[in-house]
Amino acid sequence: MDNCLINIKMAVISDLHVGGGSKAKDFSLDGESSGGVDNYIEQFSKFVEREGVAADYLLVPGDITNAGCKAEFELASLRIKEIAQILGVPEEKILFCPGNHDVDWVTIKALKSIGHSDEDVIKPKYLNMHASSYIFNHNLSSANGRFDESPYLVTWEFADAVVCALNTAAYDTPDKHPHCGEVKPGQLDEIDRLLAKISKTDKLKVFIFHHHPIQYLDVTFDQPDFSAMSNAAGLLDALAKHKFDFIVHGHKHIPRFNMEIKSSGHPLNILCAGSFSASLDNKYYEAVGNHFHIVEFHDRCNSSKYARGEVKTWTHYGGPGWMSSPGKSTVDRQHNFGAFLPQAEVVSKLCALFEIAFGSATHLKWKDFLLENPEFKYYTNEMLRSSLKDVSEALNVTLHEIDEFNLDQLIILKG
Repeated sequence: MDNCLINIKMAVISDLHVGGGSKAKDFSLDGESSGGVDNYIEQFSKFVEREGVAADYLLVPGDITNAGCKAEFELASLRIKEIAQILGVPEEKILFCPGNHDVDWVTIKALKSIGHSDEDVIKPKYLNMHASSYIFNHNLSSANGRFDESPYLVTWEFADAVVCALNTAAYDTPDKHPHCGEVKPGQLDEIDRLLAKISKTDKLKVFIFHHHPIQYLDVTFDQPDFSAMSNAAGLLDALAKHKFDFIVHGHKHIPRFNMEIKSSGHPLNILCAGSFSASLDNKYYEAVGNHFHIVEFHDRCNSSKYARGEVKTWTHYGGPGWMSSPGKSTVDRQHNFGAFLPQAEVVSKLCALFEIAFGSATHLKWKDFLLENPEFKYYTNEMLRSSLKDVSEALNVTLHEIDEFNLDQLIILKG
C-alpha cells in the first residue's frame, strides 16, 4: 500500500540562468553580472534560517543555465547542491528538466552546418548536462526515461511521491522561430501510455516542464507571446486524465498560480514559478523581482481525493533582499489549493455563516474566520475573492481593500 500524502514540502527554483544571465555574482562564471548582486547564496541561506524554511524535495523546471555550456552546468550543479543543503533536501531529491537555454547551441550549429537533421542533434546538444560529475547526470541515473530520447519524459519514484519531468525544448534549434516549447501528437500518445502505468498510485503525483502551457494575461509586454508550449492542451488533458496533483513550470519570469478544470473534471493546480536568479529587465520587471516557492501538501480530501495544501512565495529585490511576496504586482504570498465547488454554492455557504457571525460582531478577520470554518481553507484565492464580492453585495458588508493585499489581511466590515 502506498504511503499516505501527509506533509510533503517541495521547494521550487526556476530559471536560474547560471552564467551570463544571472543577477548574482556567485551565479556568474566571471564573478560579474548585469544585476551585480553580491553573495546571493549567503543571502538565501540567511533568509531560509530567518523564515524557518525547509523542504523534502527541490524542483528546478528549466533554464538552469544561460547558454548550456559545460562551465555553466558545472557551476549550476555546485550552486543547486548548496541550495538543497541549505533547505535540508537530500541530493537524490533534486529533480529538474531542461529549458530552452539548457542546450549547446554551438554544437547544434556545427552539426547542422554539415547536414545533420534536427533529430540528429537532440542527443549531442544535451551532452554538457550529462557530464558525469554533475548532479544532473547523477540523478538521472535513478530515473526512468531520458530527456534526449523520445518521448523525452523522465520519471522518479519515491516512497511518498512520483515526479515526472518532460523536456519541452527537445525540438528547439537556433534557426527555429519563435523558440517555443513543443510536445508532438505522437509524443502525447506515448506519454499517455507511460502515465497510465502510475495512474492508480496513491502517492503524490507532480509533473514539471519548462514552457508555459497557458497563454497568461500579460500586462508587461505589448507584443504577442509566441513562446508558449504548442499542443499544451493535449498534455494538460493527459495530466488531468491521470489525476496529477500538481504542475510546475518555468519560462515566464513573472509567476502565477492557476487552477484549471479540464473536461475530465479533474482540477489541475499549475504554478508558474517565475525566476529564482535571472537578471530581469528593469523596464518590465522592476516591480516583480525574483521568486522562491515552497509547495506544502497537507493531505487528501476524504471525499474528492484531491491533494490539499498551500503555496508559499517569497520575492527577492535588489535592495531589501528576500521578503514575503507583496501580492499586488505578482503572486500572493500564500495560495491554497485542493477544494472546488460551483461558486454559487460557496457564496450560499458564506452568506449563511456571515449572517450568524454578524449577529454579534461588527467586523470579521478572514484569517480568524478560517480558524472557525476550515472547510474554506483550500479554495483558491481567486475563487474566494470572487465569492466574497458576491457575499458583499448580498449582505451589504464591506471587504476592506480585498484586491490590494493578501487574503490573510482581509477585514470584513458590517454594513
